[in-house]
Amino acid sequence: MVSISTLRRFTLALALGLTLTTAVACGGGDDGPGGAVEAGCERLDECNALNAGISVDECIQEVDVALQSATPSERNDWATLMNGCLQFDTCNAFISCVDANGL
Repeated sequence: MVSISTLRRFTLALALGLTLTTAVACGGGDDGPGGAVEAGCERLDECNALNAGISVDECIQEVDVALQSATPSERNDWATLMNGCLQFDTCNAFISCVDANGL
């Protein structure tokens, strides 16, 4: 099972406003952070990687709040990275990508 701290790391990286410079080989979409946030939270839920008691809607809300402190460029970088991670078919690969990219 995936570590319970995955969402904490996910949210912490956003809250700190880290500049994401790592490129993911699989390209991201152009739907901006909103679509990537929703898809990312849904995938975390499907992979049983959300903290106990956290719903998809609460995840979306927490990440949206964290992204508000990021610059537009950082938000777009985050969305590109998340969309790249979402391309992985398995939960293990998705979670590894999220962790590796500090999402």
